[in-house]
Amino acid sequence: MLDSSTLYLILVMAGFVLIAVIVVHHHNCSDIIRRKRAEVRGVKKQLEYKIDSLEHAIIDLKVQIEEIDEQIDILKV
Repeated sequence: MLDSSTLYLILVMAGFVLIAVIVVHHHNCSDIIRRKRAEVRGVKKQLEYKIDSLEHAIIDLKVQIEEIDEQIDILKV
């Protein structure tokens, strides 16, 4: 059987290993979260650019519709 000092030493070493595993896991999770946040920011920026371009296209189409309506009104007279 193990004496008490050896048993305590094994328990302390197991505790240190457990703390090390927890710290490494926390660091890994923090890195994953940081990468995902950066990825979300990038996708958000791309979608904002697409929304802006679509809004400009909508404005252009509305102007074209107004011009065509004016031409139709001219032809009706």
